[in-house]
Amino acid sequence: MRRGARVVLAVAISAAGAAPGAARAQTMLDQEERLIDIHSLLLDLPPLQAPGALERRQVDAALELVSIPEIDGATGSNEQITASDRTRLFPRPRVALGLPAPRGFRAFVGISYVPPVPIRDVATNAAAVEAGIALVRGAFRAGVRGHAVYARSTAPVTDPDSRDVLETRIVGGALSAGGRIAASSRLALEPYAGVGVTALRGRFRVTSDGNVLTSDWTGPALHAGVRALLRDRWELVAEVIDYPDRLFHTNVRLGYLFGI
Repeated sequence: MRRGARVVLAVAISAAGAAPGAARAQTMLDQEERLIDIHSLLLDLPPLQAPGALERRQVDAALELVSIPEIDGATGSNEQITASDRTRLFPRPRVALGLPAPRGFRAFVGISYVPPVPIRDVATNAAAVEAGIALVRGAFRAGVRGHAVYARSTAPVTDPDSRDVLETRIVGGALSAGGRIAASSRLALEPYAGVGVTALRGRFRVTSDGNVLTSDWTGPALHAGVRALLRDRWELVAEVIDYPDRLFHTNVRLGYLFGI
């Protein structure tokens, strides 16, 4: 395999690392493509929110903390650098706005952006958008959501002086359902779970020689979490997300809600 391809780990990139996979690929190429997928999925935009969470003209300003599980960088007899070699956690700002919707429904749009600030020679420039609508009937909520992500990450993967590049494009959609439990007059809990599909295209380029390796992957995305809402203003959301045979990790969201 070409040296550049092996280094796929460019993924080490940014933010994020990822999950050890149970099943190993049969060839070195499969293993390298799988590393591209894992690092790309770390940059995906999971729900990290209960369906029907926002009322009309309600803003949710939040900070997501993306966990990076230990990643096995072995490809054949080589051991690649991975995102988890650089950091085990990275932050991502997220903002969402509740939109007008038919009676009994709640809709929203959201954006997220990570600026390319270098940290330990790794920088990621990532932008994401999301939108969804949910049915709200008493304590029950069920919704659909779509999202898209573009990210460009640079890291010294093949050489300490190099800045190899991973470009990631992701689109996905999901269905989720949950409920609202009033724990007290000030605290409400909203557990939820759902299933969706995610499609990604990752392109890794070694800057020293121009070698390129690409991967296209489409698969299911499973998620489950719980939202704690305090005084209808402060929220804490914890969620686990599973991309079978690719990545499993836990994310946390801290948010503040206000009206406009």
